[in-house]
Amino acid sequence: MIPEEKIRELQAKIPEIEIMNVTDEAEPPALFSVNNVEVLPKKAVGIVAAQKKSGKSNFGGLLMTASASPSFQVLNGAIRCREGSIKILNIDTEQPLKDARRTLRRVMKTAGYGYDEQWGSHNIISLSVKDIDEADRMPLIELAVKEHKPQLVIIDGIADLIDSINDERQSKNLMAWLDYLACTYDCAVVGMLHLNFNSGKIGGWAGTQANKKFTDCFILKKDKTNGFFTMEHEGRGESAPKLMFRIVCPIGDKIGWWEPLDASLIPELTKEDQEEIDLRNLMDAAPLPCTNTQLVQWMMITKRWTSKSPANKALKKCKDYRILDSKREGYHSIWYKVTTPVAQEQELELSDDGI
Repeated sequence: MIPEEKIRELQAKIPEIEIMNVTDEAEPPALFSVNNVEVLPKKAVGIVAAQKKSGKSNFGGLLMTASASPSFQVLNGAIRCREGSIKILNIDTEQPLKDARRTLRRVMKTAGYGYDEQWGSHNIISLSVKDIDEADRMPLIELAVKEHKPQLVIIDGIADLIDSINDERQSKNLMAWLDYLACTYDCAVVGMLHLNFNSGKIGGWAGTQANKKFTDCFILKKDKTNGFFTMEHEGRGESAPKLMFRIVCPIGDKIGWWEPLDASLIPELTKEDQEEIDLRNLMDAAPLPCTNTQLVQWMMITKRWTSKSPANKALKKCKDYRILDSKREGYHSIWYKVTTPVAQEQELELSDDGI
């Protein structure tokens, strides 16, 4: 039998849970669109999942790019910030600081700025909690959300906020906390998780809860042969068409930028293929033949490299791909183009009948 005190407590809650006669509320605005499908509304949580090194941070970076430079057509306009520019709080729980910075610098480059552009001036606040005690991470994140008032919070990754993603109770509490952040502070929250290596499903109880509860789920996959990424989206309503992109990292550039891909054009193109094409195009403009010193200097000026190391690496690749070769002349190494001899056609006299 239910005690009288408990009955009164439950009766007090009935008006809160009655929904049939409640006036409809306006839908929270979506902050972004992916291939013209609205995603990531305020007061909601989205999940991004991928295997290790398969694009989770890249997808968060693309959202930041769309906000940092609204006029820039991110992946040819496939990703758009619907409010023009918003404030984004990017929280990293698992990467070393140098890796987190690389993603943010790639954001700036893709948005059309220089690598050294200060992302804080473009409404991107970055916070690393990797070295913070686990017990302090969630309170610190909430404090940052409360102080900075972002419209979007990206947490890469949420598994590091609890002891185990396979613990049902901890996972439920984590998902409830993410939902609390979004609703209390009127923002969208994007949490990142790993996919199981064998099944391809989001890991642990946390993944199970995320699939059940949240509005948008983005799955990122990487083709390790061709080096491109594929994003698949599942929404509560409409799901966005598949999106493909790659990181373009020319020799000597460790950061690079994101570019869109057309699936029909790239199935046979490997990273090595693209590297060879880029080197051939570069060497077509080189002042060959010339000494090693002259060529290295020309490459440094052309590519704006600040050291000889990337130039020397590029020349080694040119030799591997049989684009260039070198020979010794006196005290100097001379670089020259490798050319395949063209067979000369023999001119034959025509007979009277033209044969």
